[in-house]
Amino acid sequence: MDLFSQKIKRSELKEGDHIYTWRKQIYSHHGIFIGEGKLIHFVNSGIDDILHFSGGSSGSVMKNKKTPCPVSYCGSEKVAGSGVRMSCIDCFIIKGSLYRFKYEASHEFLVAKLRGGTCSTARSDSPEEVIHRATYLYENGYVEYDLTNNNCEDFALYCKTGLWSNDKSNQGRSSQANMVHPTKEEDKIKNKIHRIATAIPRSCLKRENQDLGVREDVEKVRVEDLSSFHLALK
Repeated sequence: MDLFSQKIKRSELKEGDHIYTWRKQIYSHHGIFIGEGKLIHFVNSGIDDILHFSGGSSGSVMKNKKTPCPVSYCGSEKVAGSGVRMSCIDCFIIKGSLYRFKYEASHEFLVAKLRGGTCSTARSDSPEEVIHRATYLYENGYVEYDLTNNNCEDFALYCKTGLWSNDKSNQGRSSQANMVHPTKEEDKIKNKIHRIATAIPRSCLKRENQDLGVREDVEKVRVEDLSSFHLALK
């Protein structure tokens, strides 16, 4: 795995890996590989669209929506509506490629990666603990999906590290979401040229400052206690 590509072959997959795939080269979708060709990932179950499609019982293989995935478990949700699904690799990547998310990345590596959703300076827990968290959330449910505060990358990051933010106003740990800079419509018009010129430096700085490995507002939360911990933040 190097700075330019974190692409891996299926034969290189290891249990407990945090993997991702690019959707239309716009953003990365994330999941946890648990072995035997299976992975657990998190989607917005209220939006059954092309970006969060997982196949199986919830739909069909993307290339032909009338043909269900032949793998029995693919697309299943143990807790209906939770968004935590088990899928096969084919339906996860949808003709794309597999990439392994890098943990314990150096500061230099993090800064050099211009795109979010690829690495973190945080340390991963053991594969056994990672799989336990992912499986537990699949079997017992998870907190509500939120694009900026609890998306597919946030899910995988939690499974790998057990870390969750205690900051009520800024829950998101996703490096992709942390590269977004929402602004008022009038600011977009007045400062359009300036914002375009400074977009990448600002985005990278925000991602660097909000990286899970450097944030001071995160703490270790047992997966069995996650639901109560999250409710206490509201």
